[in-house]
Amino acid sequence: MVKQLREFWQRLDKGFLVVLAIAFLAIWPFISRASLPEGTDAELHIFRLYELSRLVRAGELYPRWAPDFYHGYGYPIFNYYAPLTYYLGLLVELLPRLDAVAGIKAVFVMALVGGGVGIYGFVRDNWGRPAGYVATAVFLYTPYIQYIDPHVRGVAPETLSFGLFPLALWSLDRFRREQTGVRWLTAVFTTAAVILSHNLMGLLFFGLLASWIIWQYLSENRSNGRLWLVLLLALGLSAFFWLPVIAERNAVNLNTLLGRGDNYDFHTHFLSLSELLAFSRRIDWGATQSPFRFNLGVGQWVMATVSVVLLIWQRAHWRQKVWFFVVVAGGLIFMMLPVSAFVWETVPFLPFFQFPWRLLGATAVMLAIISGAGTALLLSLLAEKWQGWATAVLVLVPLLLGLPLSQPAPWPDFGPVNILRISEIERTGRWLGTTSTADYVPATVDIIPRRNEAVVAGFYEGRPLDRVNRVTLPPETEVIGEELRPLHYRYTISAPKKFPLRLFLFDFPGWHVFLDGQPAQTELGRPEGFIVVKVPAGTHTVDVIFLDTPARMVAEAISFVSLLVTFGLARLWWKRPSWAQTATTFTSLDWYVLLSVIGLIALYLFWLEPSGSLHDNSTGQVVEPAAHSLYADFGQQIALLGFDISSLQATPGEKLSLTLYWKALKPLDINFQVFVHVLAQDGRLVAQSDKLNPGEFPTRRWPLDKYVPDQHIIELPAELPPGTYTVATGLWVQSEGWRLPLVNENGDQIGDNVSLFTLTVNRR
Repeated sequence: MVKQLREFWQRLDKGFLVVLAIAFLAIWPFISRASLPEGTDAELHIFRLYELSRLVRAGELYPRWAPDFYHGYGYPIFNYYAPLTYYLGLLVELLPRLDAVAGIKAVFVMALVGGGVGIYGFVRDNWGRPAGYVATAVFLYTPYIQYIDPHVRGVAPETLSFGLFPLALWSLDRFRREQTGVRWLTAVFTTAAVILSHNLMGLLFFGLLASWIIWQYLSENRSNGRLWLVLLLALGLSAFFWLPVIAERNAVNLNTLLGRGDNYDFHTHFLSLSELLAFSRRIDWGATQSPFRFNLGVGQWVMATVSVVLLIWQRAHWRQKVWFFVVVAGGLIFMMLPVSAFVWETVPFLPFFQFPWRLLGATAVMLAIISGAGTALLLSLLAEKWQGWATAVLVLVPLLLGLPLSQPAPWPDFGPVNILRISEIERTGRWLGTTSTADYVPATVDIIPRRNEAVVAGFYEGRPLDRVNRVTLPPETEVIGEELRPLHYRYTISAPKKFPLRLFLFDFPGWHVFLDGQPAQTELGRPEGFIVVKVPAGTHTVDVIFLDTPARMVAEAISFVSLLVTFGLARLWWKRPSWAQTATTFTSLDWYVLLSVIGLIALYLFWLEPSGSLHDNSTGQVVEPAAHSLYADFGQQIALLGFDISSLQATPGEKLSLTLYWKALKPLDINFQVFVHVLAQDGRLVAQSDKLNPGEFPTRRWPLDKYVPDQHIIELPAELPPGTYTVATGLWVQSEGWRLPLVNENGDQIGDNVSLFTLTVNRR
């Protein structure tokens, strides 16, 4: 064993050590800080992992139902949501002294490191080790990969998909080059992992892998039959997940995933080209969520553009391999711009992506590979003595531009992770079942039922939930319930006459009810969608068990057969794989890069991070990032501290971007709504932007020590006459129809809105 490990180390490409050094600053916030922040999607994934852990520890190895969510009524989140994030996190959570928070944090770290390794491996094998270093830096320090997705959004599954896609692409490429058993297994399992990482991005990335195989066939003019077999078996291995999702898609409510004019409407999330090409904003620790831009990263798009120019100029013999990534990058950027709206409206499944800017993650992969290929061309034009320095500079450019995003605002301890806390959050209404739009609730639920304190009492008393609707039991009827397993409940019943046993449990395909060991007659309790069991008079036993449906059993059988075929073919093709064609030892070029990166890390750790020079820290009534400062006191409860506006001049039909900066002056007991009005000189309303929650953050939860950035898109009417208009804002209570008064320093009301600026509308 020791001999084998020594041989492995000798043959291992030491360039992976440089990759780890490059990745250090990207993962540093996760490894240097305890816990994870509340208020992002990371919170939801932590609680899902906790629920999964409870079920697995109780013997439910692949539960499709979460029994403790939705006030104990349960719902099938695990049947519809990609599972890999939670099972990877579970491997960590099951370790001594670790919990679900550590499990989700580990997924973020694995995703970033895995993505860097995958990008490096693919680019190295095609264009050399220096190109791989540059591609790794470009990928990991793309703003969406480094900061927005893991820190602002906290979407662990999506971040995981960004890490797995490069690994799958690299694995497919290695298998294409040399078809061995090990490479076969790696290609199949990483491709299946992509599918299991995230519902939407898994679909996109699988499509890109298939497109890449087609491109290889067209460019090389030879069969890629075994590559298609990889995709087929990857689909088969993951069928246990995606096949029930398709077969049972009508069994749950998915309409809430689509929106009209709200946060889930793709029309509201297109990006302008100027935003895509802009620099990132500095992080402000004084904000509840620091304003940021959905951008490509200046270093990323500049290096990719230069690379494309070099490809055209040099006409390298291998450039057809790069054009695939150029074409895909162009297509992805197009799909993020408003001009692509007709495509989103035409293709049926695209609206489920909700946010066109999601494509920034896939675009980051493409730009990284293009930049790596361009690096290879550039180095071929330089004398050997300059290649090391040039590579080091190209690696440092994205790292330096990414430094300000390496310091997300500190977060407090996450707090306890248990069922009681989940129930308490649901009681406040922040979310139900770790979702905020009633998605994945059984379609038979017409009205989401209210919280029943008799049901959730078990959470507070540390006992199994009593899901029997005892108020509806006939007189002298006795029902004794017990939980045999988390998804198997038994009720011993003694009743003087027949009656309907009403359970506080959502009905859903998979729930089976047995009366004295035989299938029982059930009906649906409307409008809540609860299970109702018809029980005859006498003493009986009712078992309520969650089992597989025919679709799930077929899907699991397909996955099992695919697993057998995968290992069978691996055995058939088994031979010792050759190692990387590149040298396994360091050269002077590698040392240039490694020492440059280590030097930057040391500078960051010992000076830049402690000094706080990389971020803003607004305090009091000052918002440092605000381009326009003002102070407007609304009812001595909320103050407007400033604003940013994309332009003070516009043309009819144009969209303006406005960011307001609010701050609570005292604890608030009302959730206020916000309006932005564009008013003509006669006071007539010509355009507006309204939000249920300023900054997508209910005012009752606003802290007193941080301001709330509130972004608005104001669309001017196409027929708006030229002239000057006043843009004003204010706060109101929609349910009661009154506005929060604007007051002066003495507390006297002086209005119910504040004028921000004068907008000049010019002719087209």
